[in-house]
Amino acid sequence: MKKLLPYITGLSASMIFGFSFLFTKTAIDFVTPFHFLAYRFSFAFAFLSFLKAVGLLKTKISVKSLKDLGFLAFVQPLLYFSLEITGINLTTSMEAGIIISTIPVFVLILSRIFLKEFLNTLQLFSMFLSMAGVLLITFSRGLSFSKNLAGVLFLVACSFSAAIYNILSRKASTKYTAADITYHMMLFGFVGFGIIAFLGSLINGEVSLFLQGLAIKEVLISALYLGVLSSAVTFFLLNYTLSKIPATRASVFPYVSTAVALFAGFVFRNERLTSLGIIGAVMIFLGVWWINAFASKQKLEGLK
Repeated sequence: MKKLLPYITGLSASMIFGFSFLFTKTAIDFVTPFHFLAYRFSFAFAFLSFLKAVGLLKTKISVKSLKDLGFLAFVQPLLYFSLEITGINLTTSMEAGIIISTIPVFVLILSRIFLKEFLNTLQLFSMFLSMAGVLLITFSRGLSFSKNLAGVLFLVACSFSAAIYNILSRKASTKYTAADITYHMMLFGFVGFGIIAFLGSLINGEVSLFLQGLAIKEVLISALYLGVLSSAVTFFLLNYTLSKIPATRASVFPYVSTAVALFAGFVFRNERLTSLGIIGAVMIFLGVWWINAFASKQKLEGLK
């Protein structure tokens, strides 16, 4: 069971994150994206701080930990979510799905350079099978491209920042626990997005709107789900997964989120579910399963 735990946590995180799109779409109908990010990470940090206060979370912040984990916490969530929101606003959802699906490729390149991690041929096939599944789901939602080069560049930078996070979290796990890493990430998200949202409201003369957003039921529920589950809990699970298995293999788990989001949209928002979407979801799950199954088989053969 202990050997399976990193895979269980990785899949669980991806499934929780898959439902986040439903709540995000609902919330940004009422408030700006950066206001919502401020609410989300405020709840995330408050939740972890409560667990820390009652002794359920063993972590602490020091000058050394801020120095060691500061860049990681800046990259994820501050840089990643800022680039993602900006890129999605400037492009189509199809372009976003295609470009963000390249994250494992960036992870593969960076992990070879910095972590000396490699995938065998079967694992590479599995990774690209999952990526093809994401592309199939994206294409099943309709062909629509924008002509905004800036938006595409923001999304490429977003994918690259996600890959950097995978590498940094993997390296940080040799000195810090998943709880330490997650707590610092939520702290930076809380402070960073809080400042961005407040300054934006101040410049536009809408400071009252910054606080009034949480009075909207749909926004409050979405912020609680995304803050507690899809941020604090999910990133803890991902950081734990990255501390136990190579970044190259862990990087494919988020593909499961795409499949979960597809079916969640069909069930809860009456979105169209096509045969191509179903095939794409199957490809994703097979790819995620095989990339780790082939690794286990390789280990067993090495022990013989």
